[in-house]
Amino acid sequence: MCIADDLEYDAGDMLTDGETWLVFLETAFRKDPTGADTLAHLLFIIKEAIESGPNGVKRAVSTLSYGLKLVYQYTDEHKLALKLYLQYLTGHLRPQDEPLTLLDSAIERGAIDIEQAHKKRRTAKSKHNGKSRISNRK
Repeated sequence: MCIADDLEYDAGDMLTDGETWLVFLETAFRKDPTGADTLAHLLFIIKEAIESGPNGVKRAVSTLSYGLKLVYQYTDEHKLALKLYLQYLTGHLRPQDEPLTLLDSAIERGAIDIEQAHKKRRTAKSKHNGKSRISNRK
């Protein structure tokens, strides 16, 4: 068996579609093929960990969570947050524009929206599961 055989996938069972992958990769690595190779190594390590079983899945999730924290410092959001913080330090921001006020409000609204989305998903899932149980009884 060849390692390339391990790269089989079910396009209908992916977390994102192939076109979205291409958009991400083109945006991130158009000018940096070395970065693409580095990402490929990381993806391979994570894939092997997941395939190794429950402990590997837990390690993969921890690795991805840490990576998300690190990626933040390379984003435009990080740069803007730093600019806002530096303006805050001058003492010349309006109270409603201070970082904690803006962030707390946005996080609170986001948390409410996320909870509503989770409730909708749970409701849809339970309706789907209920229908399949009923149809299995027939």
